[in-house]
Amino acid sequence: MIKDVRIDVLVDDHANPGKPMLWPEHGLSLLITIRSGEEELRILFDAGASGESLLHNSRLIGADLNAIDVVVLSHGHYDHTGGLAAALETSRTPIPVIAHPDALCKKFALKPRLRYTGIPYREAELERLGGRFLYSRKPIELADGILVTGEISRENAFEETPEHYVILRDGELARDYMLDDQALVISGGRGLTIITGCAHAGIINTIDYARRITGIKEVHAVIGGFHLVDADEERLRNTLSRLREADPKLIAPCHCTGETATKLIRDCFGARFMELRVGSTLELRNP
Repeated sequence: MIKDVRIDVLVDDHANPGKPMLWPEHGLSLLITIRSGEEELRILFDAGASGESLLHNSRLIGADLNAIDVVVLSHGHYDHTGGLAAALETSRTPIPVIAHPDALCKKFALKPRLRYTGIPYREAELERLGGRFLYSRKPIELADGILVTGEISRENAFEETPEHYVILRDGELARDYMLDDQALVISGGRGLTIITGCAHAGIINTIDYARRITGIKEVHAVIGGFHLVDADEERLRNTLSRLREADPKLIAPCHCTGETATKLIRDCFGARFMELRVGSTLELRNP
């Protein structure tokens, strides 16, 4: 039985006024420590955009990257993978890296200009540093009650992936539906804790899929990037309506959620809302 979950925000876009020595950066990295009985599982969920920020912030926060048990990549964009080499180099032993098969593909954005948006490393380079990649489209259980979703079903039409993302596949560019997007799901006595990197699959699709693969309806917490920064009014309205239906007891958006969406979520959920920034710590305890 999972006793408690601690989440330390190592990298995020937003500066923390209470911790001005930390470096904000466009990206996300969370150190998630899960305690079950006397056992602890330490997960590095994404690695931010650069090793410099990840190592600097981790040192000042007091987060020990040497003690990581597993790395989970939410998807293959640079702002979630750029610090991966530094994290692996810091680790004392070879470490599993959980990823979708598309996560290390070459990815690009066509707007506002053509630019590379994928992981800045080759797999062989990361393997030399101790990364041991485990690719899966299906859910992977890390421990009892802790799983990575794998590829998330897309059921809600209002959560469409933008057309300007592309992926290099078999030597040709194709539209990138970001099938590599995945989440971490923790099942506890109060329901599901769902942790997302960018939720490119859609935050509601992610919640729906987490419920389906676990068989648990209750949602205790939804945490992470919701990628609503460019969402139009209709998508925001539909998302907020479905979030109300999911009825999480805690909702903590960050990274790519966007100011407009964050304000709407704050206004909707009131005391159940928590704002995450670089250096924030969130602790969840099971009864």
